[in-house]
Amino acid sequence: MKIINQTLSISLLLVTFLISGQVYGQKRGNNNNRSVKSERSIGNDRVITNNKVGTTHRYRTQPIRRNPHYRYPKHRRVIRTLPRHHVRILYRGLPYYYYSGVYYTVYGDQYIVVMPPVGFRIGVLPVGYVRIVVGPSVYFYHSGVYYTETVVVNKEEDYNSEEKYQVTSPPVGVEVSELPEDVEEISIDGKVLYEYNDVFYKKVESSSGEITYKVVYSKTDSNE
Repeated sequence: MKIINQTLSISLLLVTFLISGQVYGQKRGNNNNRSVKSERSIGNDRVITNNKVGTTHRYRTQPIRRNPHYRYPKHRRVIRTLPRHHVRILYRGLPYYYYSGVYYTVYGDQYIVVMPPVGFRIGVLPVGYVRIVVGPSVYFYHSGVYYTETVVVNKEEDYNSEEKYQVTSPPVGVEVSELPEDVEEISIDGKVLYEYNDVFYKKVESSSGEITYKVVYSKTDSNE
């Protein structure tokens, strides 16, 4: 009888030991299965958590900082390579790349569209410009930028003698038939205006149904 009792006790101990080992193995296996990286975004930060080691790695994804000395359109336009026949112009120590009425500057390893400051000069007007006469003054308009023909008086200025067309601000009352595609529509006191390059326009419709855009306000260029 004693031998039977001892045998039963030993059997129970073996069963208990085997069950405990299986439970421990399952827990360990579950932990191994959870060694997967999960990602989530917090603002501009992407947080990667590795559940296996219980650590968190953080790195920041952010746009390239813009140079405060340049002026940019409201909507960013970036290109990988410059047009083949572009012209490089240095203005007040800052490089600009000009082609067909559009201005670019370096943006990381690419190029971004910028607005030329008042006083900036070019040698040839872009194809498709519009000539506007306001009293004794003549303006040339293209892609939201206004130019006047001028003569360099101060020879010490960093200008080429052939650069005779200067970027300027338009006077109030000037009307154009088209605005750039990325013009921004805004509402002031319930009135719809259009803003581009610090110039505000309102839509005007003639009795014949012709639509033009009239300058109602032009900011003073901060680079002057």
